[in-house]
Amino acid sequence: METYPTLRQATGVARTLSKRSSCTIVVYRTGDEKYVAAHSTDKVEGTIEGVYRDGYVVNTLLTTKKP
Repeated sequence: METYPTLRQATGVARTLSKRSSCTIVVYRTGDEKYVAAHSTDKVEGTIEGVYRDGYVVNTLLTTKKP
């Protein structure tokens, strides 16, 4: 789980990690307006912005915005 100052940075990391590791990565916004890229098994402490698998965004009811 890593914290980034922008959504763009967190999204880039999530795409790369999900593609290389063949896992699901969740990007969420914290209360202090930072963004976290975390494995799907990690505790989410904020608003989910996107879910990534195999380098692509996955449509889910958990995200705040749809692609």
